[in-house]
Amino acid sequence: MMKKTKYFVLGMVLLLATAATLYAGGGQSGSRAGGKAKLEYWTWLTNQDVVAEFNKTQTDFEVEHVQMSHADINDKLVVALMSGAGAPDIATTTHRYFSLHGTTGKLYDLASSVRDIISGFPESLQSLVTLNGKVYALPADISPSVLWYRRDIFQQYNIRTPIETWDDYDAAARVLKNNGIYVMPIFNPAGTWGSNAISMFLGSRGANLFTADGKVIENNRDLEFALTYFYNMNKTGLGQSVTLFTPEFWGELKSGNIASWPMNVAEGANIKRNMPELSGKWGVMPFPKWNDKPEKLSGFWGGTVLMIPDQSRNKDNAVKFVKWLCGTVEGQIAASKAWNAVPALTAAYADSYYSQGDPYFGGDNVFAMINKTAPFYYYHWAVVEKILGEQIDLMFADRITPVQAREAIEREVMAAIR
Repeated sequence: MMKKTKYFVLGMVLLLATAATLYAGGGQSGSRAGGKAKLEYWTWLTNQDVVAEFNKTQTDFEVEHVQMSHADINDKLVVALMSGAGAPDIATTTHRYFSLHGTTGKLYDLASSVRDIISGFPESLQSLVTLNGKVYALPADISPSVLWYRRDIFQQYNIRTPIETWDDYDAAARVLKNNGIYVMPIFNPAGTWGSNAISMFLGSRGANLFTADGKVIENNRDLEFALTYFYNMNKTGLGQSVTLFTPEFWGELKSGNIASWPMNVAEGANIKRNMPELSGKWGVMPFPKWNDKPEKLSGFWGGTVLMIPDQSRNKDNAVKFVKWLCGTVEGQIAASKAWNAVPALTAAYADSYYSQGDPYFGGDNVFAMINKTAPFYYYHWAVVEKILGEQIDLMFADRITPVQAREAIEREVMAAIR
């Protein structure tokens, strides 16, 4: 496990200095509600139904769903952990930001409580939440990549599916370009979305920005490869520069100007919500294989974990909720129904709920399209995300080359976390 860095410590000082602004209330753990102990659970997810389902199984306590933004949770939780007051009993964060909290040493070590279920998660997720032999969280869901595509457009131009390799994908892109259609969106300006797209593509190559122990990978040829791939997609006009999640973005997908979207599983819900009239015209296939790599892998866009702060006065009951949501098939199905979650628990996939095709996607079953995944290390992601986005924007503006972008990313990340 990496040591605390100057960057991290400075961040803690700044956060603590503004605690009065960032932290308001919170930390009602241990209060009573109708004779029951009341556990406070911070999340940005609309999963009240999940909490209600769990609460029906308990007689001595209940979990209170406290919804706030993802940013507020991370800011307030860091302050609460470092100040020693105000933390909830349970909190959700993303895979990308888990190390921000795990490195504080202020989370409850779940190792002895979850030894009966921890092996039920893929090794990549066990590695994510295990720091120095301690288990500081359980993964609730994952957000692996698949390839969403316009079935009708691919059929119209006789593009063979499923696409097996990225070389095949590039060949399809050239066919589509000849007919005035872009093969994929390019998040430009990059920002958070472009940074996460790079990390997702890195993961699909079995690659990383950091080593397992938190060191920046220098002369990172896989990072250079991913940057070059996006640069070429943008430069050649095979991909379309667009700002993610804007009306323009959905309009381009809806009109058929963009024919596919390498993205996470959860975006299937957004596709359906924003383009209901295109039912049956979209499909999904596995992420293609990189020709220079031995395996076909999915990269991660995100995912969530559940943590218990050491401050909680209800650790045993908090563990029950975390183990139910993350470590049982029942809890994982409840999460999937609530927010289209992809199970973190391997055993969940044996349930018939995950074997059903979706009529909107022509009967395709998205859960069957997920490739094997490799560990991806999200150390210092708040600073990494910003640096990545800035350098990608400079690259797309032709102010630097992909090689120079890679060099700058490595140099600036190392300087920031030193």
